[in-house]
Amino acid sequence: MFHSPMPAAPPSAPEPPKGVFSRHMEVLAAIAAAEVPPRFAGLAAATGHSKATLHRILATLQAERLVSEDPRGGWRLGLRLVELANHAWAGSDLRSAAEAEMAALRDATGETVRLAVLQGTEMLYLAQADSRTPVSFRLRVGARGPAYCSGTGKAVLAFLPPARLDAVLDAVTLQAHTSRTLTDLPALRQDLAAARARGYALDDGEQAMEVRSLGTPILDRHGHPLGAISLTVPAFRLAREALLALAPQLVAAAARISARLPPYLLAEP
Repeated sequence: MFHSPMPAAPPSAPEPPKGVFSRHMEVLAAIAAAEVPPRFAGLAAATGHSKATLHRILATLQAERLVSEDPRGGWRLGLRLVELANHAWAGSDLRSAAEAEMAALRDATGETVRLAVLQGTEMLYLAQADSRTPVSFRLRVGARGPAYCSGTGKAVLAFLPPARLDAVLDAVTLQAHTSRTLTDLPALRQDLAAARARGYALDDGEQAMEVRSLGTPILDRHGHPLGAISLTVPAFRLAREALLALAPQLVAAAARISARLPPYLLAEP
């Protein structure tokens, strides 16, 4: 009996070429996995990259301080990775320390509570305890906003060491988000000085006219801000004076968060 041959299997689709980022990550992973700093030939064998490609990757990673040459030969992970990891751990520990206090403050006031840290000239929002009222402001965790016109941002700026505050203000362009935004540098500095003196900062419609935000810093043992929490409210629902009356609860919550922080954060110089 005649049997027709089995059809040939269709050729498998070629794997897509690796992107530049993937190639760099392969090299970082190979260095991290090695028991001793790997030399160039070992990295080439581990990653399969040509000499020219590996030279370019290592040069880029070294320029970004992601890898460094070991004095005894070979390559090791760079200090910038340690810095990035410390930021990640600090953000995670700060969020963990703050969550219970944020929820308690939300329940006590009925208003939205936010946690943010300064990155560059912007605030990075790490967590939010949403108000249970019909009108509230939900913010995507990971969102960013200008520091100079927000409650959390001005609270952090107010407590920065003078040199660092100068560097932040030198790097930012003060743009008007509303008619209430402080775009005059001396006026902003005066507002930050007042915030430092009283322990909290107020954004009264400076970033959005319909929003008020009261912020206070979370301080390390040197009095330097690690981040800030805020009460954020619809302007139509809570007048300026009513929001300011909640400041003692906000400041007390920030102090309790600071007391919950791990020692390595509180010991930052």
